[in-house]
Amino acid sequence: GWLVLPLDGGAPRVTEQPETDENSFSMELPVGERALILGAGHIARALVPLLRTVGFRPVVLDDRPGFATAENFPQADDTICAAFTPLEDSVTLTPEDYVVIMTNGHEHDFQCEVQVLRRETAYVGVIGSRKKTAYVNQRLREAGIPEEKIAFVHTPIGTAIKAVTPEEIAVSIAGEMICVRATRREAAGEVHHGCPMH
Repeated sequence: GWLVLPLDGGAPRVTEQPETDENSFSMELPVGERALILGAGHIARALVPLLRTVGFRPVVLDDRPGFATAENFPQADDTICAAFTPLEDSVTLTPEDYVVIMTNGHEHDFQCEVQVLRRETAYVGVIGSRKKTAYVNQRLREAGIPEEKIAFVHTPIGTAIKAVTPEEIAVSIAGEMICVRATRREAAGEVHHGCPMH
């Protein structure tokens, strides 16, 4: 979007297109990538504010009314209480979306993963052990998901930092998402990562 600042002192407004005339100044607003968090448990509660801080636009979806509330996720762009299937009844996935799957059960995780992998997204991360991952990957194959899509999934999710607490796990997930975003931006020629430490 664009922030339009009227030069006559009028109220600023956000528009889809810049307004180029002598009466206003338009400035492009950086819009962060949407992070769709499927599951509203303890890790999601730690992850959402962290993702907001580093420029993602978190949206939380869970089927449990006591969990998927705006009060639990004040930093989220949206909090949706709805069934995980069919997902498209609640959200439309885009190729720019980052999807984190960490529902309250393996079956929900699997159902979400099948639906998400049938779409194009920027990132898919799924919480779980290596044993669970092997089991789910076999089920994905049986559901007709191609190997390259299965290999696209970051699971177990997060950067290996020996995280234990929900807050530490959230840091590891956010770190992985930041890395994927930076790599995508570099590949698109948008940003060159020049940090001498990395």
